[in-house]
Amino acid sequence: MYNLMKNTNKDLENNFYEAEKLRDSRNFNQAIKLFLDILEKKPNFLPALNNIANCYFQLNNLDLAEKYYLKCLKLDSNNLVSLNNLSLLYLKISKFKESLKILKVSLNKNSNQQHVVEKIAYCLTELGLFDEVDKFCEKFIKIYPKNKKILSYYR
Repeated sequence: MYNLMKNTNKDLENNFYEAEKLRDSRNFNQAIKLFLDILEKKPNFLPALNNIANCYFQLNNLDLAEKYYLKCLKLDSNNLVSLNNLSLLYLKISKFKESLKILKVSLNKNSNQQHVVEKIAYCLTELGLFDEVDKFCEKFIKIYPKNKKILSYYR
């Protein structure tokens, strides 16, 4: 799934894949432990940081999830996965302004993200910015004319 950096020993690579298996089988606490072990050897290893954040998100430990997503973005501000995951975290706790800001950054980095467009329209609606929702949706309805979510936000 992830290409570990060059000069990574086989044990580290095996630990990473084992941690992913634990995460995939919903053994989030065990997965976090293995990902943290990996970070002891490779402190700025973005895939491990992002996976820790995802595990904490799944455990509903949103403060720690946010902390690790922010670490990811400090290392790579262009990382769409971390941007989009952090925006989801903010949506989950109804921080629509924060989510909207991040979603706009993500969309500016890659405009071909239909799910991000949907979430931006949702945030704008939740914030009561109906004129902005209409302008935004009008633009993206031309790109995604059959998207029912985007159409539903357009007045």
